[in-house]
Amino acid sequence: MAAWNPPQPVWKRNLAGILDFLLAFLGFGYLLASAGLGRTLPNGGLTFGPGPFALLVLLIVAYFVVLGRTGGTVFQRLFGMKRGKASNEDDAIARQF
Repeated sequence: MAAWNPPQPVWKRNLAGILDFLLAFLGFGYLLASAGLGRTLPNGGLTFGPGPFALLVLLIVAYFVVLGRTGGTVFQRLFGMKRGKASNEDDAIARQF
């Protein structure tokens, strides 16, 4: 679990997570659709096959992993949330990956 310095309220952490997910989903979905990996539906919607959908999920996971390790995601930075020093247990878990 992340340690925040100073401790952040639950609503702020949850809102940042939800907004980051929406940003990653819509942003990466738009990029994949622009690259021609999506199909347009007759009602104006967009659909992805299983391959592009798997790529979308992979990109969303990479967004959280990479930005989480490099100072925080976009909305964590916008909300001024700073990570504190990790405990020894967190360091041991992080070294496993």
